[in-house]
Amino acid sequence: MKYIYCLISTVKDIYYEQAFISITSLRMHTPNAFVTLFTDKETIDSIENRKADIRKIADEVIIENFESKVSNFKRSRMLKTAMRNRIEGDFLYIDSDTVVCQDLSEIGDINFELGAVLDGHTLNLLNFRRFSVIVPLKRMLNKADFYDYPYYFNSGLLFVRDTKCNRIFFEKWSENYFLGCQRGVRIDQPSLALTNYQSNFPIKELDGRWNVQVWNGANYLHNAKIMHYYASDDSEYEPFSRTLPLKLKEMGCLTEDELFLVAQPRGFFGKAAFIAVGDDYEICRSNIGGLLRKLYKHKFLFKLIDKIFALPRMINARLYSRRRNK
Repeated sequence: MKYIYCLISTVKDIYYEQAFISITSLRMHTPNAFVTLFTDKETIDSIENRKADIRKIADEVIIENFESKVSNFKRSRMLKTAMRNRIEGDFLYIDSDTVVCQDLSEIGDINFELGAVLDGHTLNLLNFRRFSVIVPLKRMLNKADFYDYPYYFNSGLLFVRDTKCNRIFFEKWSENYFLGCQRGVRIDQPSLALTNYQSNFPIKELDGRWNVQVWNGANYLHNAKIMHYYASDDSEYEPFSRTLPLKLKEMGCLTEDELFLVAQPRGFFGKAAFIAVGDDYEICRSNIGGLLRKLYKHKFLFKLIDKIFALPRMINARLYSRRRNK
């Protein structure tokens, strides 16, 4: 069993450092893991200007060549969709914006060929990001039995056996990714979903603990195998999102205290956090909730509107208090 990381990075970002920390956490909990780094020449060349050498903690480095005009964003997705046909043996692909929490070696006992965890740890219709999910899916294929198919998988962790069917699946995924790019869909999950649909749904559901998407995975946090904190999201899971990668970039290593945090990555949700369920969940994932999150970026305007809405709430609270006291 191999553990695969696809990495495209420059010295201007922190993807390299996030991958370094994720591999470090994997080594802590699965010391005998065989780690394959799938990358491009430019990323490898950039190591000369870095203080930490990721090649020293990988067992295998496979380099893919790209035309200079291909963006780094696209390169990273092209690596992911190509990896099955460029790397030999069964593997577990792991996104770089992750921290491993437990021994992963039992993944080799899985009795199916292709597996992933549900996106948002829920069925498609209940997905917290339903609106942002449905739009690119419709661009890929505007058929209800496709975009409303209940099992929409997160591509941040993929269990992949080395089989002929999987090699064909990944070839089709690569083709569908380019099709998505032509239709304005730059991310890889919608094309993964389309490939699953066209291939008669070979992806089987892995237990959520294998890819705990921290903002949606409350039910799995206690027994998480891998924490997936979403480097591309607005919400930051500190110190993993930025603080530790930036420290590694600056110093070239982490202190013992920082490594302790890497070994125990659960529970970094800030000083104020709550779990939204039932009506609260539906309100948070609604279009109104999404609008409020965007409005909140304009703090002054948000606070002004919030004060206006505070007045009827205060009046209602006083009326309710009077009724109770009668």
